[in-house]
Amino acid sequence: MDDLFKTHIEMWKHYNTLRQGKSSGFLTANSILVAITGFLFKDPKPVWLIILISWVGIFVCASWFLLLKRNAAYIKYHRKQAGGGDEHFWQPQKTGTPPSKWLDPAPSVAFLVLWVGVFIVVARAYTG
Repeated sequence: MDDLFKTHIEMWKHYNTLRQGKSSGFLTANSILVAITGFLFKDPKPVWLIILISWVGIFVCASWFLLLKRNAAYIKYHRKQAGGGDEHFWQPQKTGTPPSKWLDPAPSVAFLVLWVGVFIVVARAYTG
């Protein structure tokens, strides 16, 4: 059981490092896009560029969300295999906080809402 426990902990560390790396990269990408968009809002002429950036932001957030979902599926599979077929064997106890499956994608969803909002506002202003 000790070897199984150590293997599980090492895999958990690996998955956690991957998740943090992905989140860091996507947060950086979104931050850069937000900064560029904020700079472009000063001048009303490049509306098409703001719309393009919002579409890039939507794509980035969708990719981020899907990668996190895939990572969660790998973790679920690993827990089931490490638990001898019982996927709940390695599942943490309830702590009174929302589970990771709800917290992990929250930033990607928040940025997605931002980019959809930017697209709608700019598109309406441009056509109206």
